[in-house]
Amino acid sequence: MADLVHNLDRPIGALIDMAVREFGPVEFKTINAGGLSLEVLQIKNMQQYLDKLIDQTRGGKKITLPLWAKIWPSCLILGYTLTKFPFHEGASFLEVGAGGAVNSLVLAKLGHQVTVSDVEPFALLFSKINALKNGVSEKMTFHRADFTVDTLDARYEYILGCEVLYEEASFEPLLDFMGNHLAETPTAEILLAMDEKRQGRKFFDRANETYAMMKSAATYQDKETGDKNVVNLFRMKRKQA
Repeated sequence: MADLVHNLDRPIGALIDMAVREFGPVEFKTINAGGLSLEVLQIKNMQQYLDKLIDQTRGGKKITLPLWAKIWPSCLILGYTLTKFPFHEGASFLEVGAGGAVNSLVLAKLGHQVTVSDVEPFALLFSKINALKNGVSEKMTFHRADFTVDTLDARYEYILGCEVLYEEASFEPLLDFMGNHLAETPTAEILLAMDEKRQGRKFFDRANETYAMMKSAATYQDKETGDKNVVNLFRMKRKQA
């Protein structure tokens, strides 16, 4: 797979123009993660874009929903957690299935170097725009990676994933990908966040063979419905012989 599809080494205005040509009007939304204020690019009229995709299916064209473009509550909760985590200076990070790279932005704002990966070219485009908008582009590198088939030529002390357990067929490849890229040090960790509705049982059953796991839960209130929902956070370290 080509490392990148879009040329991301362009000014932010040119990159935003690329986003507009595909998605129509876009806008920056201000979010807060652990006291850090971030500007995150959003599709302004998502329903209009979805209608466009539905029209394409009538012609038999396969479409991919832009789920990566959503700011998931679990990402905000993981982002808050990252601001409180005792990372050491110089730690290395990889975010998988990064979407708009909210958690990579948090880490970069905290002064860390982060590698951002996603299989969707437009997710990486939005990630780069977000990095430039927030003044942290020098802290972030971008790779197009399909974790079911690709490898990166590096290992990382921390691997992050937010809402990455949505297709059961990808559970084992994802776990293998993480194992192949997690540093071989006792302190290396995988940090995952997901809505409690996503069980991922087969993923965690197999992960339990290799990793010691800690699970915690955070409750938040949906602003639209008023419902209280739960996000599960997982910390995974290799079991020591």
